[in-house]
Amino acid sequence: MHYLMVVGNLQAQLKKLDVFALYVSNIIHDYEHSGYSNQFIVRTKHPLAIRYSDTCVLENHHLASAFNIILKDDEANILANLPIAMYREARRLIIEIILNTDMSKHFSLMTTLKTKLGTNFPTDAIKDRVLILSCALRTCDIFKVVRDGRSTFNTWMEQLFLEYFKQGDMERVLDLPISKFMDRENTHKEKAYLNYIQMVCRPMLTTFLIVIQDEEVNTAILKDGVDKNKKLLD
Repeated sequence: MHYLMVVGNLQAQLKKLDVFALYVSNIIHDYEHSGYSNQFIVRTKHPLAIRYSDTCVLENHHLASAFNIILKDDEANILANLPIAMYREARRLIIEIILNTDMSKHFSLMTTLKTKLGTNFPTDAIKDRVLILSCALRTCDIFKVVRDGRSTFNTWMEQLFLEYFKQGDMERVLDLPISKFMDRENTHKEKAYLNYIQMVCRPMLTTFLIVIQDEEVNTAILKDGVDKNKKLLD
């Protein structure tokens, strides 16, 4: 996030409160993540699914758990000195940004961003601000595919499939349909990861970099980053 803000100069397009909300969201957006998907939590009727009515279950939990610390611990309350109107705006931004990290919203976010590009975007409208901030966090969340070096890239891939196969194993034990890419007995990791890069990561990065409008950053992320790493999977 710091790289996008400073080197990509994303901060020039944002209000100070937006920058603040985005950094806070970056820190807390996966707090107390269970390592299972929303779909799994809903299908197993987990207490969190009941509490949040099957809607953005993990994202609602990240928010509630993090704010429980921020607002109840004086030493952790980084919002304490904000005027009430600014506090409400910051909290609204953080909530909407993190709810938009739900993978089920990924493609609609990207479609909306593509539609907005080329117009007077972003404006001061709250919807535009939430959109660009949400897409910035999504971009950072998938940035592992840009990391340089075979060992680093492979480490991220292996960690991803450790989590995926853990869920697949649990689905097998519970006699549930095994989620796509989570069956250790029938998943080719390299092919699955390449599909993830091509269908999810690269289109998101390519689209968001239009917002950044920096050729050096574009080259570093796409050509020297994700495209070089894709070749490791071919």
